[in-house]
Amino acid sequence: MNQQYDLSKGRYHPVLTTWWKWLPYLVVTSWLVVALSAAQGQVAVGLTARVDTTQADTKAIYQLLAHYLNSRPDSLYANPYWQAAEADVQVRQRQERVDLAAPFLFFDMSAKMTLATYQPTVLSIEPSGAKYVARVLLYAETPPKWVKESHWNPPFLLRYYAAQDAAGQWKLENAWSNMLASWSVYRTPWITFHFPPTFAFTPVKADRASAFCDSVVTVLHLAAAKPFDCYVMSSEEELGHLFNVDYWLAYQTGFTQKVYNRTLSGRGREQHLHEFVHMLYHPVPNYFLAEGIATYLGGVDGYTPYQETLRQVAVDLARHPEVTFKDLYSNKFKNPTNSNPRYAAGALVYALVYTKVGLDGFKQLEASENTYESFLSHVATLLQLQPAQTEAYLTQAVRRYTVQRPAPKKQAK
Repeated sequence: MNQQYDLSKGRYHPVLTTWWKWLPYLVVTSWLVVALSAAQGQVAVGLTARVDTTQADTKAIYQLLAHYLNSRPDSLYANPYWQAAEADVQVRQRQERVDLAAPFLFFDMSAKMTLATYQPTVLSIEPSGAKYVARVLLYAETPPKWVKESHWNPPFLLRYYAAQDAAGQWKLENAWSNMLASWSVYRTPWITFHFPPTFAFTPVKADRASAFCDSVVTVLHLAAAKPFDCYVMSSEEELGHLFNVDYWLAYQTGFTQKVYNRTLSGRGREQHLHEFVHMLYHPVPNYFLAEGIATYLGGVDGYTPYQETLRQVAVDLARHPEVTFKDLYSNKFKNPTNSNPRYAAGALVYALVYTKVGLDGFKQLEASENTYESFLSHVATLLQLQPAQTEAYLTQAVRRYTVQRPAPKKQAK
């Protein structure tokens, strides 16, 4: 986890050796923060000395950001501070919030609570052609106990575009369309790849990924599967940029949005097989099993076979004798930056069922509800175990997996 940033030490505020030259700016910006806060009665939006509000456009965009952050940004409606065309697509057509960052920003806290905990500060407003790009830091100046203990600070550095509408008014825009304008496209039978100019795209790997999809669909008889889009880039920072985020503390290297028929990879891999399985496979009500099948077929981190990760988990569990399979199922036991133990454990369940019952057992297994009790009951039936024995059996199956390492080849004499 990242440690807390300390704004009081000037991380984002430049050292002004001739501070008196900046006094007019500081007076103006301080007045703006106070005035906007009083006018809205809600969130005060700070800014750094780099944001020159003596410039008319900069001042207008700063005010636009302040108004937007005080306009219920977690709510589903055509936000008046956003470009009307984007608001129409997001809200009316897709029934989504207009800001692509909103699902991440307000995942478990409302906008009111989020912005009360993490105060917004505008770091910069810079020209980008006829538009501007604004960067907004969310940072807890006086963090509550849970923020201090988790080091969850700062959680986001946001990035918004601003452009003038037909009436000459500045409005916010998502980064998505602005960035994709310069991206390239490569089409295969199953996957249409999208990638930025900086990405060293490899067509051979893309073709292999499409062949993988074809084999999964054929072997598992996935009649409802259909071709999809894949957005591939080199890092999770680049991934964040598509969703109005310059930096996010959450671990995000790739995810699937089936509602938009697309998957995204920030791992720099045309063969992000784990996410491809999510795209092709039917919905699985039990979340543990949904990740299990994607890991069983496509690996943990995109393509690494689950067996390799499972061996690592087994070795790690030797140092944690108290851990049970339930701890893996619930993600109580996990790595500091990922959920690989849980994913690998889910893959093992599919491997055990396949060995005992074959592919026909998958459908029965996936009839499980999204509870541990229901999961154990279905596994017990398929593996012909007593319900009371099932958890211990699965726990030992994970712990003993380390002995399944292939024997080294004998050296020729």
